[in-house]
Amino acid sequence: MKVYTDSPKFAELMVSGARWSSEYQTSADPEIRQVFRAVFDDRHVLEAELQGRQRWQYLLAAESSVRSQYDMLIEQRRQKVRVPDRVLCLSGAGKGLHGLRQRPWAAEAGNIHLSVHLLPGESEIDSGIPFMVLAAISVVEAIDTIPGLENAAGIKWVNDILIKGAKVAGVLAYTEGVGKSIDAAVLGIGLNVETTPTVEGTAYVPRVSSLRDHSTDPGSCKQGEVFRALLESLDRNYQRLLDGQQSDLIERYRQR
Repeated sequence: MKVYTDSPKFAELMVSGARWSSEYQTSADPEIRQVFRAVFDDRHVLEAELQGRQRWQYLLAAESSVRSQYDMLIEQRRQKVRVPDRVLCLSGAGKGLHGLRQRPWAAEAGNIHLSVHLLPGESEIDSGIPFMVLAAISVVEAIDTIPGLENAAGIKWVNDILIKGAKVAGVLAYTEGVGKSIDAAVLGIGLNVETTPTVEGTAYVPRVSSLRDHSTDPGSCKQGEVFRALLESLDRNYQRLLDGQQSDLIERYRQR
């Protein structure tokens, strides 16, 4: 996986084992160049190669964003910009992020704000529902890896992740189809890990919290570790979706 970032310090919190270039980049691989420009504008960016077992191609990690990377990826899809498969866009904090129906999302440092671009290709996925399921169940499984939080998280239909009635995460999914198959998807994931945002309660979300609030060992609940667990669960579950195990993912969603 190639990693691009405007803050090696932030990126190193989120991924480990990267070997950074010695010079700032003004460009990127041609197939990712348009996304690169949208994410980083004119900021100085470093590049690294990251070896691993997962199948992600690119990670664009911005310490802070002034707009939603989820919206940016959707705009590029609609403008017919070619974006490759398995692209990750990560923001450490930012403004303009949102949940379902454009409800504001407070993006604080210490938390995860991830957008994912996928090209299912010749798979037999015939609706957008499995992609919302993919995002939600992957977040829940990542939370399960935290000591003391195994099976603690539940899904409030359709896209909220709760622990003890408090929202810790939300997911979004956008899809494009040709005929009866989905040929592109964008996932959006906001997960409060270390920081509990100050958010006024609503009828939809009475309370918010972070994973650290619920962990028996708050010191072990770290942004980077949760991010790496999330990438593993997303990679694993996306492959299951491609392999035709859609009903299995939906059943696990129902159980949670």
